[in-house]
Amino acid sequence: MFLDNEDKISIDRVVEELENRPELQHVYLHKLFKRDHHKGQRYHEKQISLYAEYDRPNLLPFLRDSTHCPLEKALEICQQRNFVEETVYLPSRMGNSHSALKMIMEELQDVDKAIEFAKEQDDGELWEDLILYSIDKPPFITGLLNNIGTHVDPILLIHRIKEGMEIPNLRDSLVKILQDYNLQILLREGCKKILVADSLSLLKKMHRTQMKGVLVDEENICESCLSPILPSDASKSFSVVVFHCRHMFHRECLPVSNTVSSVQFCNICSAKHRGPGSAVLEMKK
Repeated sequence: MFLDNEDKISIDRVVEELENRPELQHVYLHKLFKRDHHKGQRYHEKQISLYAEYDRPNLLPFLRDSTHCPLEKALEICQQRNFVEETVYLPSRMGNSHSALKMIMEELQDVDKAIEFAKEQDDGELWEDLILYSIDKPPFITGLLNNIGTHVDPILLIHRIKEGMEIPNLRDSLVKILQDYNLQILLREGCKKILVADSLSLLKKMHRTQMKGVLVDEENICESCLSPILPSDASKSFSVVVFHCRHMFHRECLPVSNTVSSVQFCNICSAKHRGPGSAVLEMKK
């Protein structure tokens, strides 16, 4: 009712009246935020504490969607309450991805989440940090071997594994790396074939377009002398050169260097056209 009648009862009035009922205040602000992320932006800092107290599951979605809440304040509250997942997210939102990754590895001890985070950030330095942290932890190494192949050269990890270290399911992980590598090769070969086929198709299309007729009438001008391309006296002889870029010249207006039939240049667009015949159209009478 309050949300549907903002013109009669303002947001500020509702929040003020519910000051002594914070759980209801949270419900109202939460519904308002779901309806419009910006209308209650002045209360986003207050909502951090309200979510932390009454609605923890929606705190992280709120932090992700809000562009107005103070991140430093949110980080402080989450650290005080030991909200690990939110505390991990906020440094990355604040641009400190290395700190966020370190927290995932040290606080959560979750290699899959660390790998997922590194994939999202797509930062080579984060992968390097993850490898350095995992190099003396066999379970982490297994997780990296199973997921690193499509993002980082697995040789960088394999060369750092200490001789004699026992790694769970090492054989299966190495087999998966080889399978992923073969799959990448097949994908690249497939993409190359598609590109070659598309290039040939576009080349044929361009050739057909260039071979089409070009309309030349009294409205066209010579790009060199700027006079009409066709003579006013139809009985006069004329010689017109039309490039595939659609620029037109009187034959006598072309520089001497451009009259060579094998290679001709359009002076306007600096395009080189190779002939004879297929490069430019020459009309004479």
